[in-house]
Amino acid sequence: MAGTGTSAPRQRAKGLSREVIVDACLQLADEAGGSALTFRRIGQLLGADPTALYRHFKDKDELLLALADRLIGDALRDFEPGPSWRDTIKDLVVRGRRAYLAHPQVAALAAVRVTRQESEMQFIETMLSTLRQAGFGRDDAVRIYRACADFMLAWTGFGAALKSLGEKSEADNRAWAEAYAQAPADRFPNAAASAAAMPGISDEENFAFALDLLLDGIEARLPG
Repeated sequence: MAGTGTSAPRQRAKGLSREVIVDACLQLADEAGGSALTFRRIGQLLGADPTALYRHFKDKDELLLALADRLIGDALRDFEPGPSWRDTIKDLVVRGRRAYLAHPQVAALAAVRVTRQESEMQFIETMLSTLRQAGFGRDDAVRIYRACADFMLAWTGFGAALKSLGEKSEADNRAWAEAYAQAPADRFPNAAASAAAMPGISDEENFAFALDLLLDGIEARLPG
């Protein structure tokens, strides 16, 4: 039995790759939070000595960049351009946010990083080429890309924070509605009258509405 106990970790360590390690990190972060992403904990999950991880990632920062690029790759999986530039950009932004929020603990750590890796390059190239084909000049396309990317990341951070709150988020919504419903109508007539309607707007509905506003503004800047 002792021999079996020592040979299993060695067998698994031989099968280590960047993809296997990234898979383990996503699982670990989902189950135990971003703070659990240490080489020691990752090694335990994989049944490998932590030093074996350094053959694939020089440090934790390089690992986080790989995690971020994996999520961008998830966003691009099975992606096909839409019938219009607007549909394509909208789909990319929605896909990016969805992929990050599938692993909110990782998103909180890595969503704002510049990975400089394949998936990120592909994501940027797709957005820029879509905007250029729509008729935007090079400089405008870059600025619009940055606006869309920052919009996506901001809403990703917002969504990740709400997910981390769990039931507290719903409690905050109820408390917010109750507080504004009791606001003096003579001083805050619009806030008091809107108190019942505000909590009825879901985060997903609000994201979709805000994204349409952004795209409306972009469309208005199309060269005539």
